[in-house]
Amino acid sequence: MFGKGISSYFFRSKAPHTPVNPKKWFDQQLTESGLKDKISSEHLKKSQATVKVFFNKNYFPDELAVQHSLTKIPAVNVSGDRSGYFQNGMSFPQNPDFFATIPNDHPELLSPLERLTSAKKLVYSDSLVFATGGYPFINPLKLYPQPINVGLFSLAGAAFENNYLHYRLFMLDRQNFKIDIARFESLFKNLPTEYKEAQRELGIYDLNQSLIRIRTGLPYLARTASGTYYPSFTQSNAVIFQSEAYFRHLLEDTSLLLTSVNETAKAAGKPALLKATAVGMGFFAKIDGHYEIQHMLYPYFLRAFKKLLNEQTYSWIAKVEFPTFSELQQMQFDSVFEDFYNRIEVIQSGRDVLQFSKEETEVYFPCAVNPSDAFAYTGNEWGFGSVESMIGNNSSLRFDQVPHANPLLLSIQHHIPVTIMGDYHAEIETADVPELLTHRFR
Repeated sequence: MFGKGISSYFFRSKAPHTPVNPKKWFDQQLTESGLKDKISSEHLKKSQATVKVFFNKNYFPDELAVQHSLTKIPAVNVSGDRSGYFQNGMSFPQNPDFFATIPNDHPELLSPLERLTSAKKLVYSDSLVFATGGYPFINPLKLYPQPINVGLFSLAGAAFENNYLHYRLFMLDRQNFKIDIARFESLFKNLPTEYKEAQRELGIYDLNQSLIRIRTGLPYLARTASGTYYPSFTQSNAVIFQSEAYFRHLLEDTSLLLTSVNETAKAAGKPALLKATAVGMGFFAKIDGHYEIQHMLYPYFLRAFKKLLNEQTYSWIAKVEFPTFSELQQMQFDSVFEDFYNRIEVIQSGRDVLQFSKEETEVYFPCAVNPSDAFAYTGNEWGFGSVESMIGNNSSLRFDQVPHANPLLLSIQHHIPVTIMGDYHAEIETADVPELLTHRFR
């Protein structure tokens, strides 16, 4: 049932000469990657039934918005919208402004604003995992002697690669001189939303708790009114990061995640061991695709977990493990959690996101965050080019969380609204949730 080779290791999608049926194209990728040979239809019948979409009700006005967030997306999207495939298999156009100019209510694709709101959800499935590793190349691919089940929570992080996505929401500069907060009022309460106002409030020293000037080493990152980025030793054009608004954004998403993990673990009857993979800390954490800001973002990611674990109750979460893969991340983890005392154990580890011991699978409900892209099929690119693609190639994720393979993903019965309160307490509102959550892979 499970192929021993690594036929999918260097597999890449190929664009056809003419558009093809989206379901047929996706099925072809599953076949050519070798995934179809690794998972039986019997296993898929069980894992696909577990799929659920937990969504932040504050950002989805109706069920149609949930449907669109799952369907009005490309099949593959990498390099900040610069490379990828539409659902019909055709390659992205060479026009760098193509996706920036998609209007609201476009029949086939989400607009930039719709992409921001559609990311305020996560997709869950109790998926079959048959291997670990493959990304990065120094992480060897290893098959499990016997496949295990892991609760996979696909959550998208903030994307700063393009100036029309989260950059325009959390950064102020000479060109992006005012933030449109129409759909994000809760994130910007009592915060300046205009560049000149933010400059005045920040002053000449970066001592403000809500605003930070971006640095590229010693110089500031600056931007002209025409949109050109450059390093500068003066503050006049320096890019200002809305750090408090970004932190509130993370608190909302982390609350959604922890509540979803807690509820699924409760339904499974085992306390959760969650691998809290960093989201939005890789390719997304580069302004203009070049200026690295991961070192600024990761502490906020950690603090969001710390705050919620301290202030909220998650009775069915036993342990949270942060995969850290750099010395800086390890130091930042130690700094944030050095004074953390809680019933829930919090650790860091360098082991693979999908690696769980036999003892852990017996004692805990193993879970992992899949750092996904809200504007692509879950799993995204083929081959082993990212953490998400690695998870997609080592599990049933692509079968479970892509609608062409699993139509249940689009069923309203599998969509679970969650309300995030002002104190970031989350409430699941669906009356049928207990029955739905107990339909778990056995």
